[in-house]
Amino acid sequence: MSSTVRYHRRRLADTAVALRLARSQVSREQRPRAQLVQHQQRRLDAVVRHAAAHSPFYRRWFAETGALGDGPVQLQRLPVLDKSLLMEHFDELVCDPRLRRDQLLAWAGQLTRDQLYLDRYRVLLTSGSSGRQGLFVYDTAGWRSIASQFLRSSNWAGLRPSLPRQRVAWLAGAGPTHISCQGAATLSIGLYRLLALPVTLPLPALVEALNQFQPTYLNVYPSVAMWLAAEQRAGRLRLSPQIVVTAGELRSPEMTQRLVDAFGVRPFDVYGSTEGLFGSECQHHQGIHLFDDTSLVENVDPDGRPVPAGQPGARLLVTNLYNLVQPLLRLEVTDVVTLDPDPCRCGRPLVRASTIHGRSDDVLSLPGRHGGPVAVHPLHFALLTRDPQVGEFQVVQDGPALRMLIVPSHAATAGDTELDTRLAQAVAGQLLGLGVHDPQVTVEQHRQLPRSPGGKLKLVVADPATQPVHAH
Repeated sequence: MSSTVRYHRRRLADTAVALRLARSQVSREQRPRAQLVQHQQRRLDAVVRHAAAHSPFYRRWFAETGALGDGPVQLQRLPVLDKSLLMEHFDELVCDPRLRRDQLLAWAGQLTRDQLYLDRYRVLLTSGSSGRQGLFVYDTAGWRSIASQFLRSSNWAGLRPSLPRQRVAWLAGAGPTHISCQGAATLSIGLYRLLALPVTLPLPALVEALNQFQPTYLNVYPSVAMWLAAEQRAGRLRLSPQIVVTAGELRSPEMTQRLVDAFGVRPFDVYGSTEGLFGSECQHHQGIHLFDDTSLVENVDPDGRPVPAGQPGARLLVTNLYNLVQPLLRLEVTDVVTLDPDPCRCGRPLVRASTIHGRSDDVLSLPGRHGGPVAVHPLHFALLTRDPQVGEFQVVQDGPALRMLIVPSHAATAGDTELDTRLAQAVAGQLLGLGVHDPQVTVEQHRQLPRSPGGKLKLVVADPATQPVHAH
């Protein structure tokens, strides 16, 4: 059998199983929360016992900490794993001794498409919000769980197989080791007409390709969606999508309104992570339901203690319930999230994030008027998103000073110093209102802003020398 035939058979099998898994997940959404908790416990017991039996790292760690007893696994007794520890002990953490960090990184650097390592494993890389590279491996069952969550979130937004086939435009990561790139390749088997475009393409090329394809479903990073909204309003982009979905970056209410104004539909916001935690808005658009039947999520404070619903945490602890080759148990993810204490009108029993504030690495610490630091979240810069003369922006911190890097929109005049002054004053006023002492703000105009290898725009670049602060 040729490698091409094996490749297509593998994708068909992966998608067929992912569809069945997605249907099972949707079925669980209709059941009481108590039944979901029972499912979580069964999966937690299975993945933890597997890790204890097959991972030298976890076997030793559990023995040293006494985390495991004879009864059901207690999640809070398990030690917390951060990404530095994950990468440092990668070779002994994985459950297949043939997997070696340095060999995997070298192999991944030569990938040209979604090839499998040892004809078995998916290898994914993340750059990390603080520049620390992450390496993640999935076996067949684990990857099919990931693919099912792509299908599940798309289904929530209203995408279903139909005749004629839906035209799906997927604008995401450019590299073959990015989860969105591999996800698109897996699901490109003919259920939909799929156009996968790297966001690193020049904007005119994106516009031309989208105009020709005329997608009914548009999946895009929020920052790139702002480009497309501006092109749509200017008449160069001419789309009439039925469904718009954003993922991968923070989306502010102002960005949401821009998309509604440009495309005439309310966009869905989707949460996805290479670690395995996914989620999506439902039809009520009142926060993101986290799929905690496939990955457990704990919202904790800076000291790792549980945070009550309704209050922002400092980070999440994620436990992937389906990755058996690289057990990810209570892995730190630096997202600052507020979980909603109230049930959603949709009736689903899944935990719901009312607000995702951004990465804790992106929270700026600035000197306060009354002594002590003031926490400034990325959403506090939403006034730049509202400004029609700002195409996109990035905030760079240098000690107590902030530089606003902006790409002027078509409505602005390049080099307009009045724009720089107005924006600097507006941001300084916002910071004063938050209690910052003597805000120092400058504005720089650029033709484009740097993006990560996956194509994402980092809205805030914090100065690592500043003392982090967590605000409630």
